[in-house]
Amino acid sequence: MSQGNTEQWPHYTYIVPQVYTKARVRLIGLGTYAPSGTITNEFFAYISTRLGDPRSADDLERVTGLSTRHVRASTMELCRRMAGADAPGLIDGPDAQDETLVDMAVIAARRALASAGRDASEIDTVIGASSSDNDAFPTVAGQVQMRLGLGPIRATMLKGACACQTEAFQTCAEILSASSAKLVLMVTAEGLLPNIMNVLDWKTSSLFGEGASAYLLELGDEDTYVINGSDANQGPSLYYQTPLRKDVIEMAEVDLKMRQLYESGKGEELNKILSMYHVGYTKMNGKDVFREAPRAMAESVDALCRHAGLAHDALSHIVPHQANSRITRRMGELLINDYGWPRSTMDKLVDNFRYYGNLSNASIATALVELLRQDRLRDGQWMALPAVGGGMNYGCWLLRYHTLHDVDAVLNPR
Repeated sequence: MSQGNTEQWPHYTYIVPQVYTKARVRLIGLGTYAPSGTITNEFFAYISTRLGDPRSADDLERVTGLSTRHVRASTMELCRRMAGADAPGLIDGPDAQDETLVDMAVIAARRALASAGRDASEIDTVIGASSSDNDAFPTVAGQVQMRLGLGPIRATMLKGACACQTEAFQTCAEILSASSAKLVLMVTAEGLLPNIMNVLDWKTSSLFGEGASAYLLELGDEDTYVINGSDANQGPSLYYQTPLRKDVIEMAEVDLKMRQLYESGKGEELNKILSMYHVGYTKMNGKDVFREAPRAMAESVDALCRHAGLAHDALSHIVPHQANSRITRRMGELLINDYGWPRSTMDKLVDNFRYYGNLSNASIATALVELLRQDRLRDGQWMALPAVGGGMNYGCWLLRYHTLHDVDAVLNPR
């Protein structure tokens, strides 16, 4: 962790720029996984109409920039149970089988290993991150360690919101810099739709998909920069409280009441129930999130480029957490208008939200894979990977991309 000069900085609302990590760390492996089931906007348009607040599929795409989401078979089953077996927009995948978060994380990890040309036995630390891991222990990180056949090495789990991915980047960088590991596996797995929200809360649930990601990192010969921060004052904008055992009966009663209201088309009463019971569901104030989230990411990107002495034109890609297409655009506008970045900054923004939805901590890796698929990511290019999440937490990793040992293992995994 480094302490920088405080006199060179513009006014930031969120970032404390002098507290950051500078490390010689290289990304050598990348893997992602998306389940084969898909949900289209027709499903959430159907729910909104049943609840007396009709939206068309085109309305939802215009507002969110989102077309489809990938989900597991168990999530498809939940959607049919909650909205009705005849609900449209639910497309089963060709291999409709139940998958856990661990299953998805292991697939992503194996793909990352293949892309790096490395063996699992070389991994000496596993760092996991998730917004939707409802298992207390053993953790996703610990179960991935076991499933990969690793010994009793360190396996640490970060549990929080969507910026856990940047916090995990910083954790990996500091572990490698301290020489307490030589090859670190970072894994994420997300199933927010079934795990932390109610499907019938369509204004929130329509934004999310499911998936997993994995990164392999080792020491390198070039400097990278990572920064993170937290501001609990903004917690009410987006928060989630894990239900305890004492809440289970009450939650079951509330769920039953919500389904009855849905079947009766009483949307206003259902929304009142949602606002009354916070435990067990995500609560989001969309206006607050749109106002604050882009600024936290813009500050993170700007601060790290200043630390690196990196000219704006030298940064090839800004690959943010894919929370919402409007948030991504707004982040670019803030960099231009508040921090003097050139208009060309908008061309550096990577946005693949349309086909996946918000994947929380799996979102940046998924966007990187799509960037590779489009042949836009080249050896030696600088890229910034910012994220923001509920709580509120935020951060960014600034690094050079170097061509992976086997890119085909990322783009066409077996």
